[in-house]
Amino acid sequence: MIPDRDFSTRRRPRGRRAGEVALLAVAFALLAASVYAAGSSWADARHTRASFEEVRQETAAAEARAKALQAAAGAEGAVGARAMWSVEAPPPRVVAALAQMLPRDVRLETVTLRYGAQLDVEMTLTARTAADYDRFLQALESSPVFDRVVLGDESRADAVRASVRARYHGGEAS
Repeated sequence: MIPDRDFSTRRRPRGRRAGEVALLAVAFALLAASVYAAGSSWADARHTRASFEEVRQETAAAEARAKALQAAAGAEGAVGARAMWSVEAPPPRVVAALAQMLPRDVRLETVTLRYGAQLDVEMTLTARTAADYDRFLQALESSPVFDRVVLGDESRADAVRASVRARYHGGEAS
C-alpha cells in the first residue's frame, strides 16, 4: 500500500536558524540605539530652545537699556556716538590732523573738542600775517578730514587772532 500524501495547509514547525536569531538581535540593538538617539536629540533641542529664549530676553533687555541711555543723552548726541568718536578720534589724532595744515607762522592757542553725535572742533589761533592765516583757512576748507568750517571772531591788527569752528569727520589726511 502506498501511503497517502499529506496535502494539508498547515505549516510545519521549523527550527530557527542561528543567522535569523543574530539578525533579530541586531535589529533590536539598532532599534534601541535609534530610540536613544531620538531621545538625546529631543533633549538637546529642548535645551537649545531654552538657551535661545534666554539669549532673546537678554538681547531685548540690552536694547531697552541702550534706548534708555540714548534717550537720557538727549538730541545733542547719543552715548554710542560719543563712544565711537572717542575711539575713532582721540585728541592727539585730531590735533595732529590740524598740525599738518598749519603754516609755519600760525600757532594754535586753544583747541576744544566737543564729542557728540558729531565731533566739533573749536580753536583759537594766532598768525603772524594775514596771508599765513588765509593759507591755513584754505587748507582747512579743502581738507578731506574737516568740513563745515565757520569763522568766528577775528582781529587783524598787528598779528591775526581768530577763532574757527569745524567738524571733524575722520578719514586720512593727505
